[in-house]
Amino acid sequence: MNIFSAMKQRRSTRVYLKKPVTRADIEEVFYYAGLAPSAINLQPWEYIVVYGEEKDRLVRRLIKVHAERKVSCGPGTSARLPEKFSRRSRAVSQIMEPRIDELGLSFNQFIEEGSCSFYGAPVAIFVTIDTLFPKIRYLDLGLSISYLLLAAEAKGLGTCPIGLITAYAADIADALSIPGNKEIVLGIALGYADEASPLNNIKTERVDQNEILHWYE
Repeated sequence: MNIFSAMKQRRSTRVYLKKPVTRADIEEVFYYAGLAPSAINLQPWEYIVVYGEEKDRLVRRLIKVHAERKVSCGPGTSARLPEKFSRRSRAVSQIMEPRIDELGLSFNQFIEEGSCSFYGAPVAIFVTIDTLFPKIRYLDLGLSISYLLLAAEAKGLGTCPIGLITAYAADIADALSIPGNKEIVLGIALGYADEASPLNNIKTERVDQNEILHWYE
């Protein structure tokens, strides 16, 4: 699979097969994630991989704390979203909600509980960065994460970036003995997609280039 095919084909996977991913395949994905560029070659990203019984224990804990705190999904902004962003969000909700309704769940329940369980994926990944770095270094993490997602796609693996679980970062850090000088920035589900699930056949539209591209000539 070439890079352009991987970019066009990749989508977020929210239903996974109960099929393990080999350690060799996981390590290969991270080899490519490590090839990403970064400012002055700092490579500030660090990844934590959780699977097997350890992942099951962590998921049980996250489901429990979510039931207690009920952190909801959202854009995380302090002000109301401009209409152009709200429109994009509504569009994906309208595509997903009928398929989620068939499971007897609400949209928020599916996303929130799914985030805490990594949607049943066999592998949970946490992206961390040392707290000594300024926020601008998140850009480097984003580059590495993009490489990771595309490498997984090229290997036939599904992924889903999960931001909501950072609301439970303290619980995750406690469960996995992550030191206090490491910030958990993102979670990622990794595994084999259940291609028969309608929820995995959703491809969200992208806005026209005129909305995101500005020329000065």
